[in-house]
Amino acid sequence: MGNGLDNSGEFGVIVVGGGHAGVEAAWAAANLLGGERSVALVTLRADTIGVMSCNPAIGGLAKGQLVNEIDALGGLMGLAADATGINFALLNRSRGPAVRGPRAQSDRHAYARAVRAMLDTRPEIVLHEAAVERFILEGDRVVGVRLGKGTGDSTDFPEELRAKAVILTTGTFMRGLMHTGEDVTAGGRHGEGPAVGISAELARLGFELGRLRTGTPPRLKKSTIDWDRLEDQPPDEHPEPFSALTPLFGSDEAGWSVGRVSAARFPVLEPTPCKKTTTTPQAHEFVRDNLHRAPMFRGDLAPGPRYCPSIEDKVHRFADRTSHTVFLEPESLEDDWVYCNGIATSLPADVQEVVVRTMPGCASAHVYRWGYAVEYDMVRPHQIEATGRAKRYEGLFLAGQINGTSGYEEAAAQGLVAGVNAALLAIGREPNFVLGRDEAYIGVMMDDLVTRTPVEPYRMFTSRAEHRLLLRSDNAVDRLTPKAIELGLLDGTELGRQRVGGFRRREAEASVLRTAIDSARVDGHPMTHALRWPQYDDAQFERDITAQANRRFDPRVLRGVSSEIRYEPYIQRQANEIKRQRQMERKRIPSHVNYRTMTSLRTEARQALDRFKPSTFGQASRLEGVTPADLTLLAVLVGRQQ
Repeated sequence: MGNGLDNSGEFGVIVVGGGHAGVEAAWAAANLLGGERSVALVTLRADTIGVMSCNPAIGGLAKGQLVNEIDALGGLMGLAADATGINFALLNRSRGPAVRGPRAQSDRHAYARAVRAMLDTRPEIVLHEAAVERFILEGDRVVGVRLGKGTGDSTDFPEELRAKAVILTTGTFMRGLMHTGEDVTAGGRHGEGPAVGISAELARLGFELGRLRTGTPPRLKKSTIDWDRLEDQPPDEHPEPFSALTPLFGSDEAGWSVGRVSAARFPVLEPTPCKKTTTTPQAHEFVRDNLHRAPMFRGDLAPGPRYCPSIEDKVHRFADRTSHTVFLEPESLEDDWVYCNGIATSLPADVQEVVVRTMPGCASAHVYRWGYAVEYDMVRPHQIEATGRAKRYEGLFLAGQINGTSGYEEAAAQGLVAGVNAALLAIGREPNFVLGRDEAYIGVMMDDLVTRTPVEPYRMFTSRAEHRLLLRSDNAVDRLTPKAIELGLLDGTELGRQRVGGFRRREAEASVLRTAIDSARVDGHPMTHALRWPQYDDAQFERDITAQANRRFDPRVLRGVSSEIRYEPYIQRQANEIKRQRQMERKRIPSHVNYRTMTSLRTEARQALDRFKPSTFGQASRLEGVTPADLTLLAVLVGRQQ
């Protein structure tokens, strides 16, 4: 990745923002475009590319599936997480495979370096350290950006960049404000200024903006915590990687290598436990006495994440609780910063100090940084399509927290979708890469965003996916890598070729395994029947099939195939339901349809359709205020207008 200071030509795609959405967008666009200097990556500060702004972790319930899916489509998040994880855990391991979620606590500094190292291997991507102030328009088409000085060290940058498509991934920086009690600082992340000009530009162009917020907890000095008093939260003994390219724990696979990042062994870094502590009744009482000083609680700020409440919200909403769990997570092997997972807050520093000092093990803890809330502008996502493309202007795509989401994984997944579609537009193909709700969690998220305006930062949950039994962590490669191959996402790089080769080997091994299972017996019964017995677990299945087939199989293939057989009746039921729904789900609604003239539709339905302008009848069916009867009438009216 070059610094781009001598560039004077036109790019295929410009990506604005170097966070998780931006890097995946640039990576995906480079995978499709190929060639040198085809993608411009514009960021306020080059040294913050890939930074983990809040929690030093990747994955979790549903979020882990997003990372698996990003990886299956050729993305980089899973590779970076595998190379820098220090505490791997498969959540919900005791439950069914549909709700299990891989999670890795990462080394914050190593993760950012890993992302940068991978980007540096791509001659297609040119880096510009600058601020985007304006869009360059030709009619209703965005054809470039005008630049101003960023917040980094660069003083030499072009005045404008031009491209076939522009992707905006500004994170929490658009008119960002940070709140700690009564103290307010302009910025989107500690120590970094806000992006002001781009908000004004979007408003000038007619976009409807909203305001959201998120919160972060205090950080402590590791050596000042009494660790011996606290309960261990050890990593999994046999960690499972996110990426299909990463070798399993204890295996002799060759692995992958990009730049200075290698996964020839796994895990790469030393596994590190985190610790568990709690808040106390004394702290809760002090928080209650000072709720009037918390802007998040007073309602002074925009809506925040309900699923990840601040400590002030917890104390108020769960008044009968005398304590709340707090996980103390080391942020890196290179420093002694500790993240207090569970006490995100906007309270003043003196109140936070009481909360911290009263937690077991933390009486003498030194606080490196107080928690704070971040308030920022977003674009209400009814103004985009499920491809990430803005409806108002051709050539403009939006991805990440600008669309009202929360979390690294949600942002990265949107970045990948926008990057693919922007690159398709740049090479003259139809930008129509959309995943269905039955194909991926990514598809569920994109559909949710364009059919309902978030009133709080959107987070992915397994409960959001009605077909989650089909969207398991163990089959992301089987579901999505064929799509990546068909799109051409894996054609141009050595990593891509490794993915294709690994997928072909996985296909072949799964075929051999299914044949072996068909002829295997367990206590006189067919193994296909035994796999549906509640008491017949994965470990026993692996021992039996290894002995009867007289060979070992890849554990990832074993899990995927066994899950398909265990849940075959339920999977078939979901498949039949999807087949019935698919005709209506994918039936297109022409973009020129004028809902305002459809006076025979109920006013509520007409207003919802006009606001969201759904691309398909499936999207229309999920709009709030649209009934099945409305859909029937809509089909008739659309036919008449055509």
